[in-house]
Amino acid sequence: MEGSKKGEAVFDSMNLNPQLFLNETLNTVEDIVGEAFDFYTLEASNLLKIDGRADNNRSRELAKGIDRVRGMIQSVLEDRLRMWEAYCLRYTFAVPEDFVLPESVSDAQNIQPLPNDQDLDAELDSLRRKLHLERNRSVELNSELQALERRSVSNELSARLVNEVSKLYDESSVNDMSKEMTKVASELRAAINRLKTRRTNAAERATGERLKNNGIDFSATALGGKIEELDKFLAELRKM
Repeated sequence: MEGSKKGEAVFDSMNLNPQLFLNETLNTVEDIVGEAFDFYTLEASNLLKIDGRADNNRSRELAKGIDRVRGMIQSVLEDRLRMWEAYCLRYTFAVPEDFVLPESVSDAQNIQPLPNDQDLDAELDSLRRKLHLERNRSVELNSELQALERRSVSNELSARLVNEVSKLYDESSVNDMSKEMTKVASELRAAINRLKTRRTNAAERATGERLKNNGIDFSATALGGKIEELDKFLAELRKM
């Protein structure tokens, strides 16, 4: 404990006085509370338009009410501060039983000194700069990630559209090819029918001619008719 000789020796070696620190803290709190209620009294007087010289009764009533509020607050605050002081003396400034003071000056010099305020400020500034850089880097990475996601979505959409168009094109090509084959087959069938009709008509004419010529078949005339029919058939095929 702080009151023991061991505790006093430890704190004296470190140039520390726990009780002095606690007393200064309690005095500081008391000063802050006093300044706060002085400000509160001044503001209340201004808001209520109370002049201490002209409104003695109102001024006394206001001071009485403020003193009563201050007494309630200080009563609770003092109880809490007493518990805080007792806790600090018992736990915060307690010296462990196995704590051993340095036996020589060399041992004491091995204790690392605490960094001063300038060192701490420099380290904090360095950490702030690193944190700022990391935040900027994080923002850049998030922007790049969003751009990649948008590009991926765009590529997937483009691939889907290409597949759909390709599918429609394939279906259209098959339909057009089927229609074209049907058209060609119909034209070919019509040409064959016309050729059959012409051959039939030519045979009938040739028969009539043979009958007129007493059954004599002129081979050159018949051969010329067949060649003419073949030329017409080839002409029909070229049009298709």
